[in-house]
Amino acid sequence: MKRFSLFIFAFLLLAFISVKPFPSTKIDTLLKRVNKGGDTTFVVNFWATWCGPCVAELHYFTELDSAYKGKKVKVILVSNDFKKDVETKLKSFVEKKKINAEVFFLDETNDNEWIPKIDTVWQGNIPATLIRNTKKNYRLFLPRETTFHELDSLVKITN
Repeated sequence: MKRFSLFIFAFLLLAFISVKPFPSTKIDTLLKRVNKGGDTTFVVNFWATWCGPCVAELHYFTELDSAYKGKKVKVILVSNDFKKDVETKLKSFVEKKKINAEVFFLDETNDNEWIPKIDTVWQGNIPATLIRNTKKNYRLFLPRETTFHELDSLVKITN
């Protein structure tokens, strides 16, 4: 019985250690990656699980990610969820929806500081999408909802 208890304890400890925290990013790190992307087109969507329009359009981004798999297009979903909800709501949402695109939690606290770094006229409303290809000197910011067809046509401009 003692051996069995030790086995259970070791199993639970390993399970706890192997749980990876949800990936987070700072705005400067994200922008550095996007702005040094060369000939890769980045489609960066700002969203949250509590935002109805964000959730409604999310499948357009996952569809875009699948459509351009293996090409120089990178879809990044940047969650604006509350930090306290990351490991519970956000993580389970991403798993439940089987989202394969890259997802980050935006670990920023001062909206007045990071929002203008995306676009100086942006008020911070979500959903919002940044499309960027540095090689083609292409940058478009959509501070609103979008569709798959719009995203697809904008990505085709950059390829």
